Amino acid sequence: MKKYIKPLLYSVLVITLCLVSLIFFLYQNVEVNSELPLKPDNIPESALWIGGPDGGVYVLVSKDENDNQTLYDAKIYYSEGSVNYIGKLVINTPNNPLFDYRNINSYSGWDGDTLYLQDGRLLTIHKNLLNQ
Repeated sequence: MKKYIKPLLYSVLVITLCLVSLIFFLYQNVEVNSELPLKPDNIPESALWIGGPDGGVYVLVSKDENDNQTLYDAKIYYSEGSVNYIGKLVINTPNNPLFDYRNINSYSGWDGDTLYLQDGRLLTIHKNLLNQ
């Protein structure tokens, strides 16, 4: 029985290393597309292009420092210029609500109700804010 334990442990180690390598490889390939489409005139210059291989959106996030620390104002535009969302977003980490919202490298994507940050945090439409 002992002669099978060592090969089994080595097999588990190799499989684990392969899975970790695969996850690392996939995570490293997530990036914001730097190819900017022609920005329509109605989108502010300060809006950031958050894009991927299948398209993207322009994002304009701001923060009122006197406002609730977890709330951000957001305007999200489709690439052709129409508005996707205007309103408040709430960050999912109330104990660490600040991030560099003016830096394009802070963002990784928008799915229609969630703005994903590169560090894994999320800005989402707060349910209490939908009807305001």
